[in-house]
Amino acid sequence: MDLLRRFNAFVSAGNFIWIGISIAILYWVLESILHILFFGGRHFAQELTSPDLHELWKRVLVITLLVLFGVFAQQYLIFRQRSEEALKESERKYRTIFEQATNPIFLFDETGRFVDNNHAALGFLECSHDELLAKSFNEITEGRSPIDYTDSSSAINEHCILELDYPVNGNTKTMLLNLVPLRSEKNKFIYGIGQDITERKRMEKVLQQAYAELDQIFQTASVGMRVVDLDHNVIKINKTFAVMTNVTEKDAEKKKCYQIFSGPMCQTVGCPISRVLAGESNFETYVDKKRPDGGIIPCILTATPFSGPDGRIVGIVESFRDITQLKEAQEIIISERDKLDSILSHLLEGVSIINTDYTIEYQNKAFIKDFGDCKGDTCYSVFRKKDSPCTPCLMHKAIQSDTIQHFDYETADGRSYEQAYTKISDIDNRTKIVALTRDITAKKNSLANAMHAERLAAVGELAAGVAHEINNPINGIINYAQIISNKSDKGKMIDNVAIRIIKEGDRIARIVVGLLCFSRSRHDDKRMVSVNEVLSDCLILIEAQMRKDAISLKIDLAERVPQIMVQVHEIEQVFINVISNARYALNQKYPDPDNDKVLEITSQPITINHHSYVRVSFLDHGTGIPADIIDQVKNPFFTTKKEGKSTGLGLSISHGIVENHDGILTIDSKEERYTRISIDLPGWQVHA
Repeated sequence: MDLLRRFNAFVSAGNFIWIGISIAILYWVLESILHILFFGGRHFAQELTSPDLHELWKRVLVITLLVLFGVFAQQYLIFRQRSEEALKESERKYRTIFEQATNPIFLFDETGRFVDNNHAALGFLECSHDELLAKSFNEITEGRSPIDYTDSSSAINEHCILELDYPVNGNTKTMLLNLVPLRSEKNKFIYGIGQDITERKRMEKVLQQAYAELDQIFQTASVGMRVVDLDHNVIKINKTFAVMTNVTEKDAEKKKCYQIFSGPMCQTVGCPISRVLAGESNFETYVDKKRPDGGIIPCILTATPFSGPDGRIVGIVESFRDITQLKEAQEIIISERDKLDSILSHLLEGVSIINTDYTIEYQNKAFIKDFGDCKGDTCYSVFRKKDSPCTPCLMHKAIQSDTIQHFDYETADGRSYEQAYTKISDIDNRTKIVALTRDITAKKNSLANAMHAERLAAVGELAAGVAHEINNPINGIINYAQIISNKSDKGKMIDNVAIRIIKEGDRIARIVVGLLCFSRSRHDDKRMVSVNEVLSDCLILIEAQMRKDAISLKIDLAERVPQIMVQVHEIEQVFINVISNARYALNQKYPDPDNDKVLEITSQPITINHHSYVRVSFLDHGTGIPADIIDQVKNPFFTTKKEGKSTGLGLSISHGIVENHDGILTIDSKEERYTRISIDLPGWQVHA
């Protein structure tokens, strides 16, 4: 046995060449011995070292064959050893791959029993190796064997892929199993490579659900939607689009996009597909679309590109929002807005809309007429000429109290305004203020004039009564004084007293006449005259007095002025009263001759409220009228002159006369600087 082991070891060591050589030598020696025994003759040494030629060739041939046998045996042994080592290495690698594979791997026999498995298979099935080997394939496939999944007659020669749901600990795992048949000389096996697709199946369900939800959103969208590829083929439409175009989804998917809903941009560079391919990622535009039946639908078109798995654009998604009702409503709104603008533009009151930051957003024509174009300016700078918001701010008060706020104010130029603030909200629910501004200057003046007229009427009634009561006694006094004077010697005291009584009586009589003129107006003797003629007559009367007081006259009368319908003697009285007051003011300021001792008198045609007037102005640079009493100088019996120098009725009477002629008397004065009295009388155009 020991010898046999040594031989096997020797053989396994690959020494077949030496074995062949040894057998060849042994053959040579044995052949020499046998040749002597059977054929005799020669000595062993001769036979061993010097065989005959025939014997030599035979021995050489045998020895060569034995050596060649040893060489070939040696090469075969080396090949077999290497093959066995390669097989072992292959088996080792296979086992490593088999065990370390992340996919479950199973080996079944033809009956479906588990023969082998890797760690991934145990992990998927959540069992041990022994537990798995105790099971069969049909236990995890609802009683079906591997052969059932292939051709029943040749299952072992076929392969198939099946999806298995396997319950594990209350959960269900899904495996994609690829069955591959294997054959050996004695046995038949089925090789199964599995893939855990549990997560993939879950994601597929999620994606399917998401797709279903998206499809539901797509189908139930309130706007018409369609998907179009780059060849203008309609891929998909939603229900709203089908109703909008009166085209079924089946019919739409067989046509080009421009065949079922065309517009002016179709088959042009403005086409949504063309614009997307040109680089626009998303755009929105207004377009009128035409249905197959010829109906026109105004739409807001939104086009968005969509890409394939490789990121390239494969088409667009178009949405169409039918704005027919919106357009109709817009037209109604525009019409109503135009009506409102027309109403606001014809209002006599100024209307403005003010933002909470005090800026003016809107203004109508009346507002612009009164204040100019103030859009963007602040309300406090326009209305009150301030650099900061008013305190308190009526606009904020209107917002906080949610009530209408009223406010009256006067501007620096003497105009009076009435304002009302009310809160509104715009379409974006932003708070704004509507300000209504009304010019009440004329209203206040009319009210003041009415009150003044009432006062004058009362005074007139009183004056008339007083004048009637005084008139008769004063005439009697004058008459008696005249009798006394006539019967007295000239130069005597009694005659002087009588003359003084007559003089003062005449003055009282003139006052009475003035009171009567103040208390009533006479319309029976009005006539058409030129205001320049009336002025000229008055200047003739006062020229001597003016020259005596060293007062220069500067006359500038317009040549072409409308004529006036007046009571001439009353207008003369007005002019003389005004000139007399100017004469007194100049004498007070300039007792002696002076270059500024000048009275300027002008006449010119003007227009007031689209009516023709004649303005006569008297300007002097005398003492002027203090600002605190300028509003009182038209009142009866009010005077700034020294006692005995004036009755205080001159301007009051003049004002009454001018008003009775539908005219306007205006006083503008600065103390110690100037006084300008303007008299505006209605003009009449006389045609030849």
